[in-house]
Amino acid sequence: MIWTSLLGIFTLVGLAWALGFRKSASLTDAGMAAAEAAVAIAGFDPAEAVVSDSADAAIVVARDGRLALVRCFGDRFVVRLLKGAQARVEGGTLHLRLAEPGFPDAALVLGADTARWGARV
Repeated sequence: MIWTSLLGIFTLVGLAWALGFRKSASLTDAGMAAAEAAVAIAGFDPAEAVVSDSADAAIVVARDGRLALVRCFGDRFVVRLLKGAQARVEGGTLHLRLAEPGFPDAALVLGADTARWGARV
């Protein structure tokens, strides 16, 4: 009985894998991050953006000075304003804790600009 259940589970996992449900989102460039922020937040007019070295998160600055975090979750993007976020730079990594309960902390490696972006948040 248990072997039948395991076979069914492995079959479903294999089918999902074969159909392409294993893909995860990634940010190809700053323009893509800016476009995601503009679509997700009403009235957000992107002026500048930086993508993490791992291409799974980005910070986007609007023309009015607001900051947004664009983050990959599975095969989609989640965008949050960084209003009230806590930032610290540690070992070349920018750690962000958003003011939104339940939203996981973000860690971005932004190369030589990490400290500058940390100060902006």
